[in-house]
Amino acid sequence: MRCFLLLTAVALMLHSVPETVTAGTFQQTRKSNKSERAAKARKKSKVEAESGDERSKALLKAMSKHYRSMKSMEAQVALEMEGGAGQKKESRKGKLFLRGRKFRIDMGEQLLISDGKISWTYLKEMNEVSISLYEPTPDQITPDNLFTLYEKGFDSFMDSETGGDRDGIAQIDLIPQNKSVSYFKVRLTVHKGSRQIQKAIVFDKSGVQYAYSITAFKANPVLKEDLFAFNPKAYPGVEVVDMR
Repeated sequence: MRCFLLLTAVALMLHSVPETVTAGTFQQTRKSNKSERAAKARKKSKVEAESGDERSKALLKAMSKHYRSMKSMEAQVALEMEGGAGQKKESRKGKLFLRGRKFRIDMGEQLLISDGKISWTYLKEMNEVSISLYEPTPDQITPDNLFTLYEKGFDSFMDSETGGDRDGIAQIDLIPQNKSVSYFKVRLTVHKGSRQIQKAIVFDKSGVQYAYSITAFKANPVLKEDLFAFNPKAYPGVEVVDMR
């Protein structure tokens, strides 16, 4: 199970100023202008590519500041998985609770909990919970780095912009610098006005796409401590598999 991120941008316009031409030097000026236009076009393409990257970085920085200002978060999440060998499509809905390194993700049939040191994975159908140490690698996508993973280890590029609503929508592609990770791209769709993510698509190397949509979001909710620990008493007959 993977969970994910967010962001936004500003537009950049480049203008070229046409040059005047005198009758006595028309042919020479025509050649000169043609050469200059070609040089400007090359320069413009280069600047646009560079500015696109800078725009995505500026937006990521603003989003990082926005989310880091929150002490806790609560969100309703919709997950769609499709592609791969079987070309199957699956949909799930759930809730995410996050406070620092502690998280709880309830997807109905599956419950993921961590207190920042230990993690519990509960499977409802099997009435089984697996316990393990919470030791994610730096490149791993986890709930506690859901909104800040992009801060390092990624190259970012503005994919496209639309006027999806009053404040506009932005998309950013994140390309991992570590090519050994299981995914090759993450595409973020962000609402500019609220500086919050609407959707994140993880493109896995297996051909599967994981699309996460944030359907509701609450900043700084009061979250009780017992939310971040698995209570076996609440699941009569649960089988415990301790892998620590």
